[in-house]
Parts: sequence; C-alpha cells; structure tokens
Amino acid sequence: MDTSAVLVKAASGLQKTMGGTKGAVLQDSTVAQISAAIYYQASVISKVTTNKQFQSKFQSILFNQIKKDFGNYIDSQSRTNPKTLHHVYEWKKVGTPSARLFDLKVAGTDGLSFKISSEFKPSKSMVPTNFGKARHVFTNKASVMEAGMPLAIKPKNAERLVFEMDGVVIRMPKGMPVTVKKPGGGKATGRYKIAYAQFFTGNLVNLSIKNSKFQQIFNSSITKAMKLPVDIKKVKYSFSPNTVNMQAGAALSAAFGGSDANGL
Repeated sequence: MDTSAVLVKAASGLQKTMGGTKGAVLQDSTVAQISAAIYYQASVISKVTTNKQFQSKFQSILFNQIKKDFGNYIDSQSRTNPKTLHHVYEWKKVGTPSARLFDLKVAGTDGLSFKISSEFKPSKSMVPTNFGKARHVFTNKASVMEAGMPLAIKPKNAERLVFEMDGVVIRMPKGMPVTVKKPGGGKATGRYKIAYAQFFTGNLVNLSIKNSKFQQIFNSSITKAMKLPVDIKKVKYSFSPNTVNMQAGAALSAAFGGSDANGL
C-alpha cells in the first residue's frame, strides 16, 4: 500500500468524530473542528501526486528547464568543436540558439513520469556557395549529416554540375551526379546522438532538475493548499467528509494553477 493510500485509510477514522458531540445541555464543536482540519490536510497530501494541475506544473517546469539547459549544452559543445555539431544548425550559424535544427519534446506521460525525445527540424536557409548563381535549401541537413548518409547530387535546372573545390572549378560531364559519402564530414556522423547521451545519462540532467527550483515552488504551493478553508475555521458542530474532501481537491488545483476555490 502506498503512502497516500495509508494516509487516506488513517484519515478515514476521523470521519465519525467530524460529526461533533452534542449533549442535552452542552454542545462542543472542538472535536469536530480538529478532526475536520486534520482530515482536510491529510486529503490534500494524499491527492497531490494524482492532481492534474500538479502533474502538469511538475512536468512543464522540469521539461522547460531541461530543454533550456540541453540547448545551451549543445550550443557550447558546438562552439568548442564546430566540425562535430555544425550540422544541427543553419549554415554558418553554429552555436546560435535561434539557428538550432534540433528540439526536445515530451514523448509520453504517466502520472509524474514523462519521457523526452529529440527531433530534427528542417533547414530553411540557402546552402552557401562561392560559385554560380544556383541556390537551394538542404531541408534534411541535420538528419542526413548526423546519420552519415551518402548524398547523390544531380543537376536539376542545368545540364551539368559545376562547383568549386579547393579553389578549383570542377565541371562534371553532362547529367552525371556527384556522390558525397559523408556530406557533413566524418566528425559529424553520430555526434549529436553522443552529446544527447552525455547530457541525459550523466549528472547534467540532474543539475537541470535542481536548477528548475521545483522544490521551492512545490513547497510554496503546498503551503497555500494546506491553509484551512474559511468554512472549517467557523464554529460548527459537524462537517461533511465529502465536502472537506472536495475542498482539498479544489485547493490543490488552485495552488498549482487552477481557479481559486479555497474559500468554499
């Protein structure tokens, strides 16, 4: 039995005492109010991990921080050694955040657990050239160079390929393609995958989780949710367990981003 289930079971014993005590002469609301207060706060704690607003905030805060730190890590690595990661940026913009051709996304969620995956974005900039007027966009630049896939270049709007290599103009025979075995260079193949693994299997992702400051946010929000509703503070001789339970759920939702219903 998990902790929340144990807490609910223990708190359920308070339901009878939440009815208060009534005598022919003396009526006492103390026991009922204390029981209702404890029951309310126990309900808040027991619901926190299954509350949708809490789950959403937990995931978004952690994911956004991880995404930010991962992007900065790849930027830093690419600037240190451009030949290894130049392919995951637009042309001549290695290490520039706005020119990234990679992104992280949430691939699936299960309660407080969520999976992160990476995807390559299409390139939108023209391939730079020092010869000729023909320009084109290498859309799958990142994925092709990362995989080290051979690339066949064929003439499209001309009868032959003409290009410059090491300062020498090369004119290919009519209609003949050129095959580039490693279009990103040998050092680029598989390097993004390696950098991705280094970030997510080492201590960097743990530092990112710590940097999110979710613990402080959680403490602040849970403190807000634990404040007793006005209704429980009033002098009453009985409290409805169902009402108190709903108040706990509403307070949690409000504390983690929902509408404020703590005054029920």
